[in-house]
Amino acid sequence: MAKYKITLDRPECIGCGTCEALCPDFWEMGEDGQTTLKGSKQEGDSFILEVDDLGCNMEAAESCPVNCIHIEENGKSLI
Repeated sequence: MAKYKITLDRPECIGCGTCEALCPDFWEMGEDGQTTLKGSKQEGDSFILEVDDLGCNMEAAESCPVNCIHIEENGKSLI
């Protein structure tokens, strides 16, 4: 089981591109102008990716102006 769970609430995304600029290995802009979490699985309107190493994702989440990126560590919310 992965240590971290990254969740993107995509309907809340305004497409500013900050996450992609800070963490391009995980984030990219979709054709519709909203961000996409690479390798994630869709659950309803959210996209979820489980990882063992956060890398630059914490910085991307903290920099999101609409707080649509959430990170949990072993089930406990970090952001």
